[in-house]
Amino acid sequence: MALKVTDKKSARANFRNVLSINEGWQFRKAGTTQWYDTTVPSTNFTDLLKHGLIDDPFYRDNETKLQWIENEDWEYQLNFEVKPEDLEYDVVNLVFDGLDTYADVYVNGTLIFKSDNMFVKWQHDCKQLLKVGSNELKLYFHSPIKVTRPLYEKAGFTYPAGNDKSDDKLSVYSRKAPYHFGWDWGPRFVTSGIWRPVYLEAWNDLEIADLYVEQNALTEKRAVITAHVEINAVESQSIDLQLSATSPEGTGVDVKKEHVSLQKGKNNISLTATISDPRRWWPNGMGEPNIYKIKVKVQKDGQTAAEKHLKVGLRTIEVINKPDGDGESFFVKVNDTPVFIKGANYIPSDSFLDRVTSEKYREVFDNAVNANMNMLRVWGGGFYENDEFYDLADERGIMIWQDFMFACSMYPGDDAFLKNVEKEAVYNVKRLRNHPSIALWCGNNEIAIGWVSWGWQKEFGYDNVTQILLKKYYNNLFHKLLPNVVKALDPEKFYLPSSPISDWKKLDDLKIGNNHYWGVWHGELPFSSYNTYVPRFMSEYGFQSFPDIDSVKKYTEQEDWDLMSPVMLLHQKHPRGNALIKKYMEEHYSQPKNFEAFLYLSQLLQAEGIKTAIHAHRRNKPFCMGTLYWQLNDCWPVASWSSVDYYGRWKALQFFVKTAYQEIIASTIQEDDHIEVFVISDSLVPQKVVLEVDVLDFSGKKVYEGRHNLNIAENSSKAVCKTTVKQLIDGKDKASHMLTARIVRDGEVIYEDNHYFVEPKAIKWKRPEIETKFRQEAGMTVIELSANVLARNVCLKASGFENNFSDNYFDLVPGRKKTVTINTDDHFGLEKDLTVYSLYDACIEI
Repeated sequence: MALKVTDKKSARANFRNVLSINEGWQFRKAGTTQWYDTTVPSTNFTDLLKHGLIDDPFYRDNETKLQWIENEDWEYQLNFEVKPEDLEYDVVNLVFDGLDTYADVYVNGTLIFKSDNMFVKWQHDCKQLLKVGSNELKLYFHSPIKVTRPLYEKAGFTYPAGNDKSDDKLSVYSRKAPYHFGWDWGPRFVTSGIWRPVYLEAWNDLEIADLYVEQNALTEKRAVITAHVEINAVESQSIDLQLSATSPEGTGVDVKKEHVSLQKGKNNISLTATISDPRRWWPNGMGEPNIYKIKVKVQKDGQTAAEKHLKVGLRTIEVINKPDGDGESFFVKVNDTPVFIKGANYIPSDSFLDRVTSEKYREVFDNAVNANMNMLRVWGGGFYENDEFYDLADERGIMIWQDFMFACSMYPGDDAFLKNVEKEAVYNVKRLRNHPSIALWCGNNEIAIGWVSWGWQKEFGYDNVTQILLKKYYNNLFHKLLPNVVKALDPEKFYLPSSPISDWKKLDDLKIGNNHYWGVWHGELPFSSYNTYVPRFMSEYGFQSFPDIDSVKKYTEQEDWDLMSPVMLLHQKHPRGNALIKKYMEEHYSQPKNFEAFLYLSQLLQAEGIKTAIHAHRRNKPFCMGTLYWQLNDCWPVASWSSVDYYGRWKALQFFVKTAYQEIIASTIQEDDHIEVFVISDSLVPQKVVLEVDVLDFSGKKVYEGRHNLNIAENSSKAVCKTTVKQLIDGKDKASHMLTARIVRDGEVIYEDNHYFVEPKAIKWKRPEIETKFRQEAGMTVIELSANVLARNVCLKASGFENNFSDNYFDLVPGRKKTVTINTDDHFGLEKDLTVYSLYDACIEI
């Protein structure tokens, strides 16, 4: 391999060239003689798997069999060619976008640096070490366990990270993705390897090292931006610096040009320009996420000497966190408009990050947009996502709550650790600050509340001296270092030291800022508590479920299909998870017929619980202005809080969320005999609609009918219908009747939901007969379903078809047809393979 030079006469004719060196690598376990071929990015686990040296880490109980890997050192090497013209460049940098984590890097036998942080880019000018002909690049990865264990033993006390084993406590010492050490939804795979691309980057005279576009002013008529340009120069010189922009429609914006004198080394130059009639960037559901393309070009003697491109969105995002009449607010304003936040927490999409493809990232944002979300929280126990993740967030209008990578533990605060974190924070803030999707920075996940409320002091036996030291470390990191970096490099953004900022156990604390509510699940409180424990902003809450049987089949054998089997227990990382699911299930549902029925009921249980929470949060706007449930996705196949399983299958929760996050919904709440129906709108303009409230028996006979003509105010929640169960059913049996609430706009039903007066286990069921009709339409298969009596939580499955249906786990109300589509033109194959399953089929006693 050699640097690509388009002008064969001289490398001086090319101001910059990049050589990807991701292919042709070899790896081996240190101390062995056999090398194996690989391509990077990769990890030691995935490299071993490619060569059949280990079995699939996710299959059955293989996780336990592969823990030896974390205790070994690993070597990687590459031979690459350099031609004479390659060395004519002034600077030739060797660049690693990501090393995981402790690597000694050698070029032609010379150690050029030692990496100690997974979250930063590593680069080194290696021109003087390169030679014409064959060159050797070697990396020696030290076991993260071997590196950090001495730090643990030296500390004299234990940090409250991980589980009971001492090795789980080592994660705090390492600037490596915390979830790699295991979590209550994820496995323990402590990886090593080259996890992001590698390349040689050569340039002449100068380079644009960084470009930051600051938005100074934004009105309907104009946007004022300043491009802050960081230029590294080989020597003092004069240049012309040019700033230009392209609108979302593709038209050019006026060019700003200045003559600049550069000094040798680093130079910081700013150019200010005005964009007339700016098109604003809006989140999903509020408008178009308009993107401007910005280009900065350096010219010398009429020739381009360097250029840099980026995409920006013109918008304002503010987090309003201040005292008000109800306590202390916490809400987001976009372009001066308060936004009710609808979204989820996001964890890494795989335990092995080299397997997170572009397709996987697109799937994440398809899932978010299709479920009517406008925000994802990148949680602090994972990693700072790849550039493509944030590009997609920009393009799809999904705001990002960005945690720094600290979660659920106190952390060291010595000078070496803080310097390492500062390097990490500077790199990632500079890398991400131009993305219009970034809404706020958060220092950590749950550490402040953990210190105050979780009893760490007693559990770990901290004396007064240690407590003072740990609080000092905490303040230096989360109240000084990180906010100072954000203030200096991304001053437009809000910084939150820790999430949550109050305790869910005290009702008064719910009036203060954002909250994580775990009374449901950890506290074993009923789903109805979601109606009481409503905070100003809910950034975490959740309930577990299992993947469905088709997903379970991918990582188990039939002999494993029992909750207490070793394999199913290994794929349930919460110590009380199965017991909690069973406890809540017994409160709501009759006994499941079999293992598959249990999986199905677990998803319904989760979906109904989180729906209760979402509706409570939305009903209480503007007191509550956001809901981010835990969690959108999985990093491996597991029983967890996710709404989309590892294989991309939507659980019942994701379908329920899609409906609950619609722009305009009706929400029915029952307390004892009292019933209220709310109409909630996130629309920015008033709406004229009709609310239809009907009560039916399970054969479809209507016993009550109500019609309400409404003028809905923008961004509002209002109780429209207040009545009692007694008035609605007029002495009839609650267990055989239901309330339906539909919103009709311009003659079209835009929202429909059902409310049941009793729990499913108390309902008097009749066996439904479900009719399906199929037709082809524009490359899609359309299924029309109807039932003779109520069919609740109808689940469509087709094992030969991996795409998700447009809707699923829905109720079929007699006399009302349901239309569902799936992206396939194999009409007949789908008809043959389709199975239709409902709640009636799942339970023994119905």
